[in-house]
Amino acid sequence: MDEKPKGQAQAAQEGSAARAEAPVPHAATPKAASEPHPPAATARAKAPGGRDAQPEARAQRPRRKRKWPIVVGVVAVVMVAAGVGFWTWHEQPSFCNAICHEPMDNYVEGYFNDATLMANTHKKAQVTCLECHEAKLSEQVAEGMSWVTRAYAVDASGDLATVGVTADQAFCAKSGCHEWSDVVSATQDWGGQAGVNPHASHQGEAIDCSNCHGVHETSYMYCNACHDYAVPEGWEEPR
Repeated sequence: MDEKPKGQAQAAQEGSAARAEAPVPHAATPKAASEPHPPAATARAKAPGGRDAQPEARAQRPRRKRKWPIVVGVVAVVMVAAGVGFWTWHEQPSFCNAICHEPMDNYVEGYFNDATLMANTHKKAQVTCLECHEAKLSEQVAEGMSWVTRAYAVDASGDLATVGVTADQAFCAKSGCHEWSDVVSATQDWGGQAGVNPHASHQGEAIDCSNCHGVHETSYMYCNACHDYAVPEGWEEPR
């Protein structure tokens, strides 16, 4: 009778000892809080098979298109258009006094509006300034320098005091302008006087066209320094 209770008591003591020796479990902590953050180098995504997926991601990014060829093309087009526009304007009479108001204002005004001037007659025939005043680079540079340095003089009316341009038969009767034979025929028996023709002068070609015909100024009946020919309307006679 005493052995059974004694065995039971011993078994109970062994069970208590086993429970006492068993480790007490710690309170569970969130996995995310317990694990350290992975370094940047190991945090990259892995492709199937363990390969690094970053190079593939870089390869899949759309490459930036180079814009400089477009910019260069646009600039070139703008410059060409500006050059064409400037040259077209350069061909117009209004260009002459766009900057050089003095002394060009009078000449441009006469070209457009003064019916007594041959410049206006040329304008009505759609002849532009540059068809008579050829745009030679050397002359334009010299004219520009003269204007900048004011190396020129004007008269009381604002016209150039010294004009170095003359017009002779070779200049006025060149191809595409006046036909000399037509000019001579038009003035035959001038003023109703038989045999009188100012363009068939007894002086031959010693007299230039510009001796009588003033393109930008009043024309002058040069022949009447000796003769008494009819004077066209608006022309001056020798004093």
